Amino acid sequence: MYKQVADYQFHQTVEWLERVGGGWMLYLAQTGFLFFDETFHVQWELEWEWTPCALFIEPHRKIAVALFRDRQTYGIIDLKRGTMESHPLPRAFHDDWFSNLYHWDGDDLFLYSAESDIVALNVSDKTFRYSRYEEVPTFGAIIELAYQPDYDFERFTSPGLVTLYDERNRQFLVDDVGANERWVIPYGGERDTVIVDQIGETTAITSSTAFQLFDRERELFSSEVCAENELLKVVLLDEAGDRLVVLSTPRRFCHSWLQVFER
Repeated sequence: MYKQVADYQFHQTVEWLERVGGGWMLYLAQTGFLFFDETFHVQWELEWEWTPCALFIEPHRKIAVALFRDRQTYGIIDLKRGTMESHPLPRAFHDDWFSNLYHWDGDDLFLYSAESDIVALNVSDKTFRYSRYEEVPTFGAIIELAYQPDYDFERFTSPGLVTLYDERNRQFLVDDVGANERWVIPYGGERDTVIVDQIGETTAITSSTAFQLFDRERELFSSEVCAENELLKVVLLDEAGDRLVVLSTPRRFCHSWLQVFER
């Protein structure tokens, strides 16, 4: 059984909640970023009133790149110090809607948009360039899988997990692109509000009323929430699923409630 070990209440809406190693980072609407370490303590706060449209965590968890389309800028966040460098987005990409698909290769962050296809940002010299599938074949395979016509795209989890939804058979299809493996998770729950999170072969599936945890196809845990709360997202903090961050909206006393559970 899980037990609560920490909780936080916010009067703002949590618009981003992303795992960073054994901790996590969130963005509070019109307020800024907060970074929590593995001991559940706030390490830093960064004031910033504009909501990112995309957020890309570097594999070694040293930096993150945030896109702010409304301002035609991007920011490089130092995850150790809690600072951000803001830079203008090149005019050639002002009309691009970059997806949440991405691939890191050294200092190059590869992004995808329908307008420009594959684009690379070098975070050292702050330059953008056009790329092609041949340069990053693994990323090309991720893009083709995410945009195939047979199933609904649900989630990309770096470095290479693509989750699709098979509506006809009411099941999730999880593809590990690097290992060329696929497993199937039956799912008959609420579809419109579902959010998926993954580490390795462990998958958390969250709807507004219920949470399920799977090891590949095998269900490990399930729980429903009380009617007074609307469940928004569950973030795994380890592959075993022993530590979770749960984001919900209580209907009475605050906009966002963040709880940390361990078992």
